[in-house]
Amino acid sequence: MEPRIQYAKTKDGVSIAYWTLGEGRPLVYMAGGPWNHIELWQVPECRRWYERLAPNRMLVRYDVRGTGLSDRNVADYSLEAQLLDVEAVVDRLGLDRFDLFGAADAGPVAVAYAARHPEHVARLVLWCAWARTSDITSPRIQAWLGLIDQDWELMTDTCAHMVLGWAGGEIGRHAAERLRESVTREAAQAALAAMSRFDVTALLPHVKSPTLVLHRRDVPWFPVDVAGNLASGIQDARLTVLEGESTAPYLGDMEAAVSVIDEFLGEGEKGKRATGQAASLEERSKPRPAQSRPDSLTKREVEVLRLVASGRTNNEIAEELFLSVRTVERHIGNIYGKIAARGRADATAYTLTRGLI
Repeated sequence: MEPRIQYAKTKDGVSIAYWTLGEGRPLVYMAGGPWNHIELWQVPECRRWYERLAPNRMLVRYDVRGTGLSDRNVADYSLEAQLLDVEAVVDRLGLDRFDLFGAADAGPVAVAYAARHPEHVARLVLWCAWARTSDITSPRIQAWLGLIDQDWELMTDTCAHMVLGWAGGEIGRHAAERLRESVTREAAQAALAAMSRFDVTALLPHVKSPTLVLHRRDVPWFPVDVAGNLASGIQDARLTVLEGESTAPYLGDMEAAVSVIDEFLGEGEKGKRATGQAASLEERSKPRPAQSRPDSLTKREVEVLRLVASGRTNNEIAEELFLSVRTVERHIGNIYGKIAARGRADATAYTLTRGLI
């Protein structure tokens, strides 16, 4: 059954689109930012994720202001404004006590809401989230952000692959198309500018709800330490690190994520513990084998990257590796996406700084 889309009005007059799925204790799902759209329900992988979360609870999903089916004509994307979005949906549904899920850049908003409204938030789940946006700033992120002024399509394609991981394939292409439908370039610029100022570090000690911080171990642009710092700032929060590289919970080992979330939200109702599917905070300190190929580059991609950095043309690379020029071009496109390179100069710098040549 398709969820029915409804609307709530914020205190500053913005219409927020939302849907609900299932019945029972509410789980308000904050996907955050301009990168998600409630119509992603139509993507089979997303649908399975939401359906797995919905049994025995009412899942509430909404579009942030300026994106998706919510009002697009807005100027304020601040954290305070985004708090008005979730408050509008909660008030419209008349929710008094509920669980809260905050993913990625919705994490700081979820933290702020939980800190300010402990009477409403029973349990808090933070997925691949952070307290301070500057903690995830890196040359790769900066290179990606630089694309927004130069090539909107490339920027959205790269965003989809960064978020979904390189196993996303066709899902990534659909996600990039949906992203371009969900938000304009100008709105994305405004939202990203506002997000860059998010910092709820001072609010972490004020979160009194039992909190689960979930993270995927091998996200290339988002180190586990950021999630660890987030968990350490919240009293008695627990950190669970799952295997995988995608920040999209519906990709990779979705069942492991669902199992841990169900177990956490169901504590007190059933006394079972999740076993064997997640690595604990202590486990993340164990030594990991060094990666000979960084950023999930394949062996062939490293070969191509070295030749690019050595100054070879695409035709020369094709001849040396016995590949077609089209295959070389595809490899280079994949490489640029993985390492956030905008051209051969970036690729060469990357190769040199990683000791690949």
